[in-house]
Parts: sequence; structure tokens; C-alpha cells
Amino acid sequence: MTVVGKVFKPNKGKVLALNRAFEAYFGLLKWYLRFNCKSKSSLHKNCYEKAKECFNLSTALIQTARDKAIEMLKSFEKNRKEDSVLRLKRTSMRFDKRCYKLSKTTNVLTPYWLTLSLSKRERVCLPIVFGERQKQRIEEMLRGEWELTTVEMVKRDGEWFAHFVLKKTVEVPDEPETVVAIDIGEHNLAVAVAISKNNPKPMKGHFWRGSEIKRIRGLYAHIRRRLGEKKLLKKIKELGGKERRLVNQQLHIIANQIIKYAEEFPKPVIVMENLNGIRRNFNKSKKLNRRFHSLPFRKLQTLIEYKALLEGIDVKYLSKKETKNTSKTCHRCGYVTRIKGRIFKCPKCGMEYDRDLNASINIARRVMSSVGWRSCEPRKPACEGSGAKLPPNAGSHPRW
Repeated sequence: MTVVGKVFKPNKGKVLALNRAFEAYFGLLKWYLRFNCKSKSSLHKNCYEKAKECFNLSTALIQTARDKAIEMLKSFEKNRKEDSVLRLKRTSMRFDKRCYKLSKTTNVLTPYWLTLSLSKRERVCLPIVFGERQKQRIEEMLRGEWELTTVEMVKRDGEWFAHFVLKKTVEVPDEPETVVAIDIGEHNLAVAVAISKNNPKPMKGHFWRGSEIKRIRGLYAHIRRRLGEKKLLKKIKELGGKERRLVNQQLHIIANQIIKYAEEFPKPVIVMENLNGIRRNFNKSKKLNRRFHSLPFRKLQTLIEYKALLEGIDVKYLSKKETKNTSKTCHRCGYVTRIKGRIFKCPKCGMEYDRDLNASINIARRVMSSVGWRSCEPRKPACEGSGAKLPPNAGSHPRW
């Protein structure tokens, strides 16, 4: 988990020291990237001594820059598109345990002070302020409930922010009793259904449309288009931060609701599909492409995962091979067919179901099969009277 604090009214000398260190760190990162080396030991062996001579930074910062450069190269190679070139536009300074110290004092300005080692001869002590939720996590960390691993210093709009990366070990049930399968998609942002180890019938299907996120994305796309026609590029850039914050707020709301849903069942495990490469093969109309690519599928999964782990709920991801044809397979009889529209109609058994909910049930049952739950028993259909079938004219968050 990352907790963000703001450097509160630093004096001019501290700001200048941070800016100097940032320029040197940015230059060091670009210097490391020129070698195009993804081996930490090779890069350290060939470049470490030269980096100490050329860049006025602490040895810990030189090593974190090396690690960050390797992470950037690996990420770029993994997600690389044809003819793309790695360009470093902005970054953060990473401080590990050797070059930072967070302490709590009785200072009137703020009780939290962060000491950073920038070079062999230069240190700065910075006052940090937190919001209420962030302060709660920092207090937990000071009590030993969390481990502080690294601090990332980020400069944004001329102000400095400290990103504290926390981690802790959580216990999850060794043998879950309920599978909560979540299908992520464009029409319904998330669809969840639960199946118990002792009962193969789907329980309490739940839809999250994500309509507010789509409205925000559509609104800001329209505003950017109008500003682009007027050549107001600076205004377009300013809009990005506000749009991102509004979308993140909605994602947190949906993720919290999904966790509350999962907590209703005994010893749940949340199962989702690994969405790597989901955007590569999606090519529809211009309007649908824009809407699909603007939806933050992976961001939602990340929020669900960390919020679930905080509550002691395990999260599993299924590969594409394991989730193949989940939306095309009838969960009642297992027949695979092509589908049109939002309703899955099975030509073999005649079942009609919402396609996303049908996919969620199939995901849950494949997990059950993989762990040996009722693997020898015949497939049973959902209860049409009280199951998870989508009713007509359902609201934005139907549940039954």
C-alpha cells in the first residue's frame, strides 16, 4: 500500500536541495537507460564506480536509480508496441532504508518529519502532513503493524510529495469455502456471483455498471476535444488530474462494495481473469474503441486485490486458457455457442441468461473444478426462481 504525504511549507534551502538532487537523479536514470542492460549485477559491475564519480548523490540513491532503470526497461519491453521508443519524461526519486528516516515529534507545525540523505554531505529534514486516512496508516506503521519499505519523492506542479510504500503479511484461509467470481467487462464494469463449496447453485448475483465512470470519461473527452479545437493545450493538461481523481474515487466505491459483498459469505476467495493483452485484439467502431480503452479494468482489479487482502480475503487470477469461452458456454448444460446482444441464449437447453453473469458462473465453476469441489457430480442449473438471473429493467446496481 502507498500512503501519500505532502511536504509542508519547506524553506527555500530545502527546496533547492531537493531540486538539485532530483536533476542529478533524473540524469543518472537516463544515463543508466543508455546502456540498455536489464541485469542488475552487470550494470552495477560496469557502471557503479563511474556513476559515483559523475553524479553527486548518495550511494543508496545511485543504487535505487539503477534498480528503477532496470524496472523501466523490463516494463517497456513487456508492453512494447511496434516502432515505439522509450522516452523518460518524468520520474520520482526512490529512497530505501539506508537513506531515509521518518520520525514523530512534538513539533507544532506537524508531528511527522522525514529525513533524507541526498549526497555524502547533504541531508534535509522535511515536515510532512497527511490526510486523516493516510495518518491512520502511518500511525499503524509507527506501532509496527506495517513495514515501511521505500519512500518515493514526487514533484508535482512545483510542490513535493512523499509516497510511503508500506507492506505487511496477512493471513488468508488455507481452504476457502466460497468462490466469488468477478467478470470484468465494458457493458457491466464488474459482475459478481458466489458459489459455495457445499452448494453448487449460484448465489446473489450483483452488477456494477460503472455508469458514473463512463459519464466522467465521456464528459472529459468532449471537453478535451473542444479545448483542442481552440488550441488550449495547457487547459487540457490541467483537466487530466481532476478526471483521474474523479474516476479513482468511483473505483474505490465499487471496490469497497465488492469487498462487502464477498464478506457476506464464509471463507471467500475472489477469482478474476488475468486481463493482460485485453486491449490488443479489441477493434470495433471508433466510439466503442474510445469507451472501451478508457475504462480502467486493471486499476479496478488492483484496488479489489489490496482491499480484499486487508480483510484477509485471498485473490486468485485465472489465465486466458483457464477462462476460454466462459461467456460462450452455457453454465447449465455446458454447450458452447455464439452469442449476440446482452442475453445468452442456449440453443440446446433453451436457457436465457445475462451473458456477463453467465460468464461469472462459468469462472466460479472452473475454479471449483480445479480444486476438486464436486468434480464428480453432474452440472446443476441455477435456480430460476431465486437465482442470479438478470431481471428485466434492472437498475444500475441490481441485486437479488
